[in-house]
Amino acid sequence: MKEKDEMLDDVQVYEVGFHILPTVPEEKLPELVLKIKDSITQNGGEIISDDFPKMRVLAYEIKKRVETKYSTFNKAYFGWVKFEILPVFVAKLKTEMETNPDVLRFIIIKTVRENTMHSPKAPMVMKTGATEEVKIPEFVPTEKVEISEADIDKSIDELLINEN
Repeated sequence: MKEKDEMLDDVQVYEVGFHILPTVPEEKLPELVLKIKDSITQNGGEIISDDFPKMRVLAYEIKKRVETKYSTFNKAYFGWVKFEILPVFVAKLKTEMETNPDVLRFIIIKTVRENTMHSPKAPMVMKTGATEEVKIPEFVPTEKVEISEADIDKSIDELLINEN
């Protein structure tokens, strides 16, 4: 009994973010999301929260081999699922996501149970007198840094959970 209790103490919270090919019909999306969630729950995981996939324009084009040829995509359905599961089952989920032909790209990260959504703050306005207002500017970066697709992929790979 102790071993089972110790295993339950090792449950971690993860989030899987995924892009589904834009060529997938909208009516097939619920089935694909259910397949991802079933993969989690069938391995003893518990869904905490999720966001149903919505069509998004991608920051850069992604190439993927679809059937026998490579295609380039500049938009995809983006969704995510936050869940808790034993770490030993994350590798199985990763394999299932990699072999799903409808998934363009995905990432699995370790996270926390709490809602970590960031909402932007409204700009502050400070009154200095009866008729004068001073608007405090929001932070705007002054230097634009060029990042290559290879650098982005390398950063993503460093964030991925590699359980062996």
